[in-house]
Amino acid sequence: MELSEMLLNGANSVEIIPVDVEAAAINSEYFQADASTNFGLLITQSGGVISNGVVRLLGSNRDPNYRDINLFNIKFGSGRGFIILGDDIFGGIFAVNTGLFPEFVGNIMYFAPDTLDWEDMEIRMSGFLAWLRDGDMAEYYGQFSEEEYEALRARNVPFNKVLSIVPPQWSAEFNTNPHDVREIDINEHYKLTLG
Repeated sequence: MELSEMLLNGANSVEIIPVDVEAAAINSEYFQADASTNFGLLITQSGGVISNGVVRLLGSNRDPNYRDINLFNIKFGSGRGFIILGDDIFGGIFAVNTGLFPEFVGNIMYFAPDTLDWEDMEIRMSGFLAWLRDGDMAEYYGQFSEEEYEALRARNVPFNKVLSIVPPQWSAEFNTNPHDVREIDINEHYKLTLG
């Protein structure tokens, strides 16, 4: 199975960033994952994935305009009980549960900026890739009006940036006040979010 067969030609606009072959070989060995698994496909056949201009998955990519899944996890994920898969432009983080929640090992988790907590998505990697291809993302990000969701999506936020939204999504003021939105560096966001 090819990653492109799993992700392209669905309801959502999906871009697969070209893989860095040398990085893919290193990452495949590091994670002990090859093209026989969906996680391995992401590592060996992509330099990252962008779905609907909103969700960005990490792949094997040493270009500083993107992020390498291995190097990024060494920086922010190591020893925490999860592998960071990527994030969305709104500040949410997607990860594979490798032990943070023992009862849901293997499931995809989402760190939600509106609750500041990890949520079990109740799907595994295959379901997650299917969601990237065909899922209703406007509904998933229902904390935004459809108009604001589309306006933020249209900003074409770079892969190594994220939107900082004030008032924050977890606050009561988020639903009543206008939103001040700016782009910040993704590393700054992860330091603030995961410490």
